[in-house]
Amino acid sequence: MHTPEAADLRRQLTVLHMALCLGCAAFLGVAAYLWGSGTAPMAHRGPIPYLGQVALVLAVAAPLVAMALFRKGVRGEVAQATDPGAALRKACTLHWALIEGALILNLVVFLLHAEPLHWGVAAGLLLLLVLRAPSERRIQRWLTGTP
Repeated sequence: MHTPEAADLRRQLTVLHMALCLGCAAFLGVAAYLWGSGTAPMAHRGPIPYLGQVALVLAVAAPLVAMALFRKGVRGEVAQATDPGAALRKACTLHWALIEGALILNLVVFLLHAEPLHWGVAAGLLLLLVLRAPSERRIQRWLTGTP
């Protein structure tokens, strides 16, 4: 993993991952600020039925689906691709975006209903997203087809 292409791939994945994490952390902070200032809940007609339950189910299902698709992508597409870097970027982007989607939905539910559980779930998903950061060792494993 000491070629210029591999170093560039690591840099690209790191920048993409950091941007996703920082954007989610900023939204988490804004939501906490709005709740602390009394602005949340923002739904003036009351809670939206079943939205909270959907968000919680998605908070569990999206990371599981993301990890399954990532493993499939790494074992299949990345290991056999003519351009493994592009295939790995695609797999990582899909993986991180699914987790980010569940995180953002839980923050929106928090803003609409002011239920702290959803803020906590979003914070947990942010932690999961941070822990899925690309490292040199991980990227090497991913490029060889081992998730």
